[in-house]
Amino acid sequence: MEKVFRYICQFLMLLGGLGIVLMMLNVSIDVLMKVIWNTPIQGTIEISSYYYMVAIVMLPMALVELDDEQVVVDLLYNHYPAWLQRSCLVVASAAAMAILAVMAWRTGQDAIRAFKVGEVVMGSREIIVWPSRIMLPLGFGLSAVAACLRMCLALLGRPITKTFHEAAS
Repeated sequence: MEKVFRYICQFLMLLGGLGIVLMMLNVSIDVLMKVIWNTPIQGTIEISSYYYMVAIVMLPMALVELDDEQVVVDLLYNHYPAWLQRSCLVVASAAAMAILAVMAWRTGQDAIRAFKVGEVVMGSREIIVWPSRIMLPLGFGLSAVAACLRMCLALLGRPITKTFHEAAS
């Protein structure tokens, strides 16, 4: 189960990376066209804000949670005995799971509303943005699943495998 979930998370991480490349190309071409021909690509700011940036942040979020790669301050944690570290991990994972699940539910409600009204944003031209709203509940929901998986593995005393090479050995 962990391996299948990890594959999904890694695929979403690749999509987030693709978002970085696409945003870079879009903005670079926009700047070149504006400087050379004085005809920028209309909607670049809106597409970057509502699609690329959201994808870059939300899609890799589950893998970051699964691999425990968030920014943390573990000043005392590393000095705790193993049983207390595991207890802290269980409590922190449970709290993260609950918070992420609430955020997934709330942003899911927003995504449904945006779909129903056909949400658009007006800039230099009208841009359809309701599809981008789906990335938030997806990212938060999969991150909640990742936190749940980390919590369960911590309860079982099993480590999270960060790479398939480590899992194979």
